Amino acid sequence: MQGDEIRAKFLKFFKNKGHLVQPSAPLATEEEGLLFTIAGMVPFKAFFLGEKNPPASRITSCQLCFRTNDLEKVGETSYHHTFFEMLGNFSFGDYFKDEACKWALELVAGEFDIAQNRLWVTIFKEDEQTASIWKKLGFPASKIVRKGEEDNFWSAAEVGPCGPDTEIFFDRGEKMGCLNGCEPGCNKCSRWVEIWNLVFIQYNRDLSGKLSPLPDKNVDTGMGLERMATVLQGVVDDYHTDLFLPLYSWVEEISPASVCDKKALRVISDHLRGLVFLLGEGILPSNAGRGYVVRRVLRRASRYGRRLGLNEPFLYQGVLIVNQMMGKSYPEIEKKQNKCQEIIKREEESFQITLSRGLSILEDEIRDLKSSGKKILSGDTAFRMYDTYGFPLELTQEIAFEAGLKLDEEGFTRCMEEQRRKARLSFVKGIYEEYDPSLIREIEKSSCGGKGAIFAGYEKVSLKGIILAIIKNKKIHEQIEEGEEGELVVSRTPFYPEGGGQISDTGEIVGAKAKGRVLYVQRRGDVILHHIKVLQGEFKRKDEVKMQVDEEKRLSIARSHTSTHLLHAALRSILREDVKQSGSLVDEERLRFDFTYPSPVEKKALKDICLLVNRKIREDLTVEIYEMSLEEAHTLGAIALFEEKYKEKVRVVKVDDFSMEVCGGTHLLRSGQIGLFQIVSESGVAAGIRRIEAFCGEKAFLWLQEKSDKLENITEVISVSEDEIIDKLKEKDKHIADLKNKLDKIQEGFLENRIQEIASQAQNIEGIKVCAGIVQDISSKALRQAAERLKDKLGEAVVALASSDEKKAFIVVASKRKDLPADKLIKELSSLTGGSGGGRWDFAQGGTSHPEKLNEAFKSLAEIVRKMIGKS
Repeated sequence: MQGDEIRAKFLKFFKNKGHLVQPSAPLATEEEGLLFTIAGMVPFKAFFLGEKNPPASRITSCQLCFRTNDLEKVGETSYHHTFFEMLGNFSFGDYFKDEACKWALELVAGEFDIAQNRLWVTIFKEDEQTASIWKKLGFPASKIVRKGEEDNFWSAAEVGPCGPDTEIFFDRGEKMGCLNGCEPGCNKCSRWVEIWNLVFIQYNRDLSGKLSPLPDKNVDTGMGLERMATVLQGVVDDYHTDLFLPLYSWVEEISPASVCDKKALRVISDHLRGLVFLLGEGILPSNAGRGYVVRRVLRRASRYGRRLGLNEPFLYQGVLIVNQMMGKSYPEIEKKQNKCQEIIKREEESFQITLSRGLSILEDEIRDLKSSGKKILSGDTAFRMYDTYGFPLELTQEIAFEAGLKLDEEGFTRCMEEQRRKARLSFVKGIYEEYDPSLIREIEKSSCGGKGAIFAGYEKVSLKGIILAIIKNKKIHEQIEEGEEGELVVSRTPFYPEGGGQISDTGEIVGAKAKGRVLYVQRRGDVILHHIKVLQGEFKRKDEVKMQVDEEKRLSIARSHTSTHLLHAALRSILREDVKQSGSLVDEERLRFDFTYPSPVEKKALKDICLLVNRKIREDLTVEIYEMSLEEAHTLGAIALFEEKYKEKVRVVKVDDFSMEVCGGTHLLRSGQIGLFQIVSESGVAAGIRRIEAFCGEKAFLWLQEKSDKLENITEVISVSEDEIIDKLKEKDKHIADLKNKLDKIQEGFLENRIQEIASQAQNIEGIKVCAGIVQDISSKALRQAAERLKDKLGEAVVALASSDEKKAFIVVASKRKDLPADKLIKELSSLTGGSGGGRWDFAQGGTSHPEKLNEAFKSLAEIVRKMIGKS
């Protein structure tokens, strides 16, 4: 029975039992604490908790699920998956245990025609009611296995709804089991296949652990489509069902590897199915949240491809296979096929660069550790791989694990925190502060009544307040004096604290006998900290103070922030609606906006975006602010960042009918106050993440004026009009190209003579020709080509060449022998010259800032080769 037929039979069976058939909810979920829908019941959680009324008391569905909690096990076993389909039937205060068990057996033994003598069940050891039901349905006591709470009792949290569950297992036979026998749930053999889990939500657990019966009892069941297909199709594992096999076989066919790597085939088959559906929902690769998971899974599949000899991008080609397998049941993925292929291919290409830069370095580090008998890869090394070579922690961790090493995660975390601390310190013109959380809690408790200071600066830029706390040198004090710097916590403030990408306000704070400058403002928990410098007198705790925000700066920041919202809306309008904000910076000088998009934005599109924003500025649209619940904001269509944590009430900023976003920042009253908007750059900050930087208002005008002045200067220098500049530059380019060609020919002749000279000096070491030489005044490209030509000319050879000037030297090594790898040789030579290098076994390159050491280093090449031959 094929997967499509199993899915259809399940849903039809429960539809005939009075269930409402619900379509699969999206993989991306807004359920608190989850990035993805990880189980069939997730879309119905609010119904189970009584927070919402279900559309029917009986529901059935086939839910697409995605989870990565067991990512390292995917490929190791026959049944762990990231992406899978969960068939389920649900009762909300309707039927309970009798019907659930009866219908489960009716479907499995009847519709699916699985012999009941091949079935076993597990139950919670204290659930006599379910034991009695299974006995009545024909299960002998020997096939009803009682288990403890950890195996057969479900709860969503430590407190709340919970209840026993019962699982149905298919028995593949004793020959598939453990030698000394085992029972359902054994994870040491492949005898038992769990095909259905029935959860009976009948209790409420309180803080003391006491269980009380729920007034309405619910049923939540889950049958993995992939596992049921394995049983019904009589195959060895999930990957040989029709839900995987076409993809599995395709990867096997395109792999040049002579030995089948079962784990790699499984990983790629699993991950590629999930990627097609995630990308189909518009969840693009990025460095945060869901996008980070997509990138991690894609890169894991790509890396396992290398184990099969697939060193070039290949995953994108498998999208077609997934669509052929699943497009009939899920036609939405076919509509996104081309875009999905484009994104995956670009990510693969980017990852190939990352791997080529760092993999050999990590492998060398692991090799050195293992040779010295060490078992732990340091956090410093993992961080260097992350920071310098773009290796995510999970990638380094998995490579280390495969080599039999553990990774010092705490050390990595310390390095990350140190980097973040330094980044924070430099964020706001080098004066951003960090605070001990215990200090903040003390201030919240003792000075703010547990509620924190109140920000009241949306409507007013000048306010009076009472000083609640004073901090100097990260300790609480009673006063702060002239010339000192520290932080004040005030009962009410008009100063906007840095947050949501917007920098903080600055301004003045004045007391009866003191005056200070507010340099920047931060929020920590519920505490708003004003970093001040006392200009005159002294401030004491409980003093009343008057605070005044720099109005011109506030207006400039608001101009940038409202422009950011217009830019976001324009991007979604011109590019596509699934463009998502990935980060931003809003200050009085400029704005920066990061967004998800798979490729550089074309010049015409950038021009159209800029024109659209300026059109909306000229229309002088009204900017309106509303307060409402997040749910209401979503209903109205307001854009909110998935990864942000919002309070119960949120501010919605609406610019007429053009833009509507959840935002806590400060804004203009009308779009016309922006004046002018100008994009100054568009660039990539990570794979799938683009960045636009722009100026607005007077700054935009001055930038355009500066461009105009430069253009005028160019016309004067090259003595042509503006309209003739391009033709004149093309003419000069052609002249330069002609001169370069002449120079290249001269160099080629010189180089050929030098190569002949170096070749004639080659030493023969056990049948291998070894030569090295310095070639002056040629490009790195020409040097690389010369090394390859010389290697091919000499046959079994190792060649080292260098080109240098007074300050630096470029070195290349080419080898025809895997036992004399070029990447090892370059490291030996580079170390002798005080430099560094790396590359592949057949070709590597490096450099040094000590060209005077080249001759001595090259004299050592023959001895280095002899030692390597001796070791091998």
